[in-house]
Amino acid sequence: MGEFKIANYLLASKQKRVLNWIIDIIIMRFIVYLVLTFVNSSAISNKVNSFDMIERYLFWSIIIFIYYGITEVFLSRSLAKYFTKTIVVMEDGSKPDLITILVRTLVRIFPFEPLSFLRGRTLGLHDEKSRTFVVMKSKLEQRMEEHLMLESLEKVLK
Repeated sequence: MGEFKIANYLLASKQKRVLNWIIDIIIMRFIVYLVLTFVNSSAISNKVNSFDMIERYLFWSIIIFIYYGITEVFLSRSLAKYFTKTIVVMEDGSKPDLITILVRTLVRIFPFEPLSFLRGRTLGLHDEKSRTFVVMKSKLEQRMEEHLMLESLEKVLK
């Protein structure tokens, strides 16, 4: 039978990927707003609001790294992926390890990385470099179950 591998039909559509990105941006902005409100420091809020372009890029890079790092290391998905019912996996369908998620997250920080989806690629740059896939969770679970059943049947017939 062979090893399980992610088939193209399991991949999340580009539309779902864009939706994930938009929802995650909204969530990150909301979290930053809540933190700044909770801290209730006008000095910090004023400082963040006065960042120049490079400082703003560095600030959001840190936020992105923390947000995706935490959610994808512990949950294999960002909060947006819960809404779209997608999940990050390795080619064999397994959960990515810490180093893989950190690579994936670091690549996301490159300024034009979101545009990598516009070049007709099936995968974004952060997927390619980390060798991960964003798939429809229910389709993956169904396909993995079918694969295990076929493997079991194959063993019985040998």
